[in-house]
Amino acid sequence: MKKIILTGLSFLFALTLTFAQEGTPEEKAKETVETLTEKLTLTEEQRASIYNIVVEHKKAKWTLKSDTTLSADTIKEQAAGLTATADAKIIELLTEEQKPLYGQYIEERDAKKEEEHPAETL
Repeated sequence: MKKIILTGLSFLFALTLTFAQEGTPEEKAKETVETLTEKLTLTEEQRASIYNIVVEHKKAKWTLKSDTTLSADTIKEQAAGLTATADAKIIELLTEEQKPLYGQYIEERDAKKEEEHPAETL
């Protein structure tokens, strides 16, 4: 019985360390909004609204990734849907001058993901 408990605790500890390295959804959202502010010259109102969208997206994606009952393909598919929804909401908040710049940001983001995880795109 001790071995089972220790194994379970070890697994939880390892899982905690894995998620701790990624940062919280709030931290990730803050980083994303800072990057977007630099690239798009967001107003304070846009920053606040986009932060709320991004933090909601990051939390949903984090929850999705932590669901061990889903297959990798299902997670990838649902994560892509979450990202598309967040992108659409953000685009609604942007000016006509900012929209093409956001399109470039999306292309760069997707290219970076492809470089980091080439096997996932197959």
